[in-house]
Amino acid sequence: MRDRSYVSGIMLFVFFMVIACAGSALAGKGQERLQRTETHKFTIYEAPGGEDDPYSVRFPITLDEPGLITVDVEVGGGRIKHDGSPFKVWIVEAAGLRDEKTNKINNKYIKKQEKFKMKESISYAVDAGELARTKGEYVVMISNLSTKSHAVGTVVITYPAGPQAREKVEGQRHKRDE
Repeated sequence: MRDRSYVSGIMLFVFFMVIACAGSALAGKGQERLQRTETHKFTIYEAPGGEDDPYSVRFPITLDEPGLITVDVEVGGGRIKHDGSPFKVWIVEAAGLRDEKTNKINNKYIKKQEKFKMKESISYAVDAGELARTKGEYVVMISNLSTKSHAVGTVVITYPAGPQAREKVEGQRHKRDE
């Protein structure tokens, strides 16, 4: 009789552990964040006025949720005639780029920037308050600060996406589906 009670207790304990593990796994699955990843090829020509007037390319993004913006940029070719780091990658609030005629950006809008020569990775975390203030609008920029260098490369931008991103992905039809 005692052995049966002992075995029943162990079985009951195992049952509750299985339920608890399965529940936490499902909860974790529901909390999985959606991300968008964009890959772009770019060409950056010589800067007309050096660091004071760089040649820049822009990639606007719109975040749906708070989270991490990650930018991985890599130069794949071109002519690099500069001792230091002739290129710069930036994450900027879109509000700071309202004047299309200039590359001058007020420091309060620059969220992250790094100079590089061949490869760089930067990240910036956006919280809920900042997301509401900026409406999620940011721009990733790649600039050439050199008057003697030009380059081609690839930039990969990853940022938070909301539930509507899942609907867009699930609602997309591909030619093979037709």
